[in-house]
Amino acid sequence: MNGVSVDSVSRTIEALLVRDGRAVLFHDRAAAQDRAVTPATAAAPDGLLPVFVVAGEAVWREATGRGFDLDIVRDPGALLGYRLRGIGSGSFTAVMLSTMTATEQIGRPAALPVDHLHLVWSSVVERLDYRTRPVPRPSSRTGVAP
Repeated sequence: MNGVSVDSVSRTIEALLVRDGRAVLFHDRAAAQDRAVTPATAAAPDGLLPVFVVAGEAVWREATGRGFDLDIVRDPGALLGYRLRGIGSGSFTAVMLSTMTATEQIGRPAALPVDHLHLVWSSVVERLDYRTRPVPRPSSRTGVAP
C-alpha cells in the first residue's frame, strides 16, 4: 500500500509525546482504572497509535471531506486489540497536523487522556451528519415542514 509511512508517523508521535512530557493515559476497563503508558507504547502501531490516527482522520475528513484510507486490523496481541498497518492516502504533514489537532483537543495540563479522543471523532461525525441531513422545506402556506 502506498501512502504515508506508519513507521514515520509512529516515530514522530513518540518524539512529540516525549517532548510534551504529559502522561499518556487510557482507561483499562478490565481493571476499572486509568493506566499510564510510555510514549513508545502510545505511538506503537499495536499500541495507541490507531486511536490517535483515527481521531486525526476525523479532523481531516471534516476539513477536506477525505480520509486517510487507514488499514486497521484486529490483532489479539495489540494493546487495544487493533493494529495500524497502513495509511493509504494523504500526506505525512496532513496526518501529523490533524492528529496533533485532535490530541490537543483532549489534552489536559498534566495528561493526555487518550480515551477522550473518541469524543473528537464523535463530534466530527455528528457535525458531518448534521451538514448532510436534508433540511426540511417549510410549506409556503403554513410555515410548517411537510
